[in-house]
Amino acid sequence: ETGAFELYQNRPNPFKGETMISFNLPTASTATITVMDVSGRVLRTVNGDFAQGYNEIKLDRNELEGSGVLYYQVDTPSNSASMKMILID
Repeated sequence: ETGAFELYQNRPNPFKGETMISFNLPTASTATITVMDVSGRVLRTVNGDFAQGYNEIKLDRNELEGSGVLYYQVDTPSNSASMKMILID
């Protein structure tokens, strides 16, 4: 039993240079990680095949426009969750 689908708080948060987004998948599956600004504009999308259990991806500051409050969302065929993160200049 690898547990439930879960999206964790990015770390570090707030972040300047890079941050890690991690999540847990009950079964191996495809997933899309989307980073948006407060208006819903998509800043970055990562698609991949992820393993059962714990996964993490790194986001670099230079991949993201703007600063302040951003949202990140993980979508799989059976689950979806989103959380807030803070990017500081």
